[in-house]
Amino acid sequence: MSFGPSTASVPAIETEVASPRDYIVVLGSPVGIPQVLAALLLLMFLAQCLWLAMHMPMREMELSQIRQGETLILQHTVAPESARSPVIPILAALPLIGSGINVTADNPILYAHPRSWRWRARLPFIAVGVLLGASLWYVARRLYGNAGGYIALALYASSPAIIIRAATIQPAIVAAWGAFGAVFTAIAVAHTLYAPREVVLWNWKRIALLGLSIALAVGSQFALAAVALLAFGFMLYLVPERRGAALAIMAASCAVAFILLFAAYGFDVHALAASVRGLRPADFTPQLLARKLTYSLLAVFFMRMPGVLVALAAALIAYAAWPRPRFFGVSAPLIAFALVILLGITMPHLGGYNLFVAALPFAFVFIAGVFADLLETRYSGLIFGILTGVLVAQGVFSVTGLMRIS
Repeated sequence: MSFGPSTASVPAIETEVASPRDYIVVLGSPVGIPQVLAALLLLMFLAQCLWLAMHMPMREMELSQIRQGETLILQHTVAPESARSPVIPILAALPLIGSGINVTADNPILYAHPRSWRWRARLPFIAVGVLLGASLWYVARRLYGNAGGYIALALYASSPAIIIRAATIQPAIVAAWGAFGAVFTAIAVAHTLYAPREVVLWNWKRIALLGLSIALAVGSQFALAAVALLAFGFMLYLVPERRGAALAIMAASCAVAFILLFAAYGFDVHALAASVRGLRPADFTPQLLARKLTYSLLAVFFMRMPGVLVALAAALIAYAAWPRPRFFGVSAPLIAFALVILLGITMPHLGGYNLFVAALPFAFVFIAGVFADLLETRYSGLIFGILTGVLVAQGVFSVTGLMRIS
């Protein structure tokens, strides 16, 4: 298998001259048709999240996260929890601070007007879901052209597993954005290291973004520290002649991530130490890889997204049988997807099912890469028809399923 670039990996956006017909004017500024279509898909995703956030009752787990966040923000007290960081409670409590809504008391607003505050409490997670969707489209489009961007975002916007996590207070969607950002920001940084500039100072914005991504990933699920190591491995692979610079940038990014996580703990060394002490070797259980129940649970997870399952299976078969998509731009998200799924299987107490959700954006990028190549073959008409049918069916399945859930 070759990990080198191929002509198929060059995105159309960089090889074609845009026509004036590819743009429309919005508020006096030219906006590309691809951006408009992507915005429509994101609006569809946002509408599903808001509808679900307003109609689904608050669970006790969500209320507990809000209470912990309010305690930290208002009383500057971190509840020491084993292998848990306060990042998610802080995000959960922020929208309700100063609103008069106090979930620690018998507040009549919680029961008299439930919909008016449900979506507000869940708003940070909805926002993260939208930002992850935008990041996904940007990465897939840069790698595979417009077709790849549309495929990845359409799968994302019609994925019930993603929508449910974005519309409720839980760590999965934040972990997914952090892991996705860590991998692809590291790859983007690596591609700048051959420029004749001071790499650390020149890349300070990317270092800050990479540090934020690592902080969100690790702060949501400690097991995703392994993704930071994978991102560093990708950097070393892409810039074999600038590995010292890659190490300096990753070290600086990890320092930024540590400062952000330490700040989330209120700079309380004892609370941070309590969480770290909660990590045990027993949390890593590779024996689960040999159990049938493990793969039954994984099958159930993907069976709830039949369109994604069909597209992923087809992409894996094409990747194995056809050498054209086997280059770094398609292989990297596949490797990241496999790693996060592996973490979910072997670390059920440090993420488990949530890590399966965090792996999905990598799967969507991989699927987009393979199908973008398939659409350039002589069977493009057939592939387009099948792909359209799968995406439409997945969208209908998502909407009807969410209505039943609420």
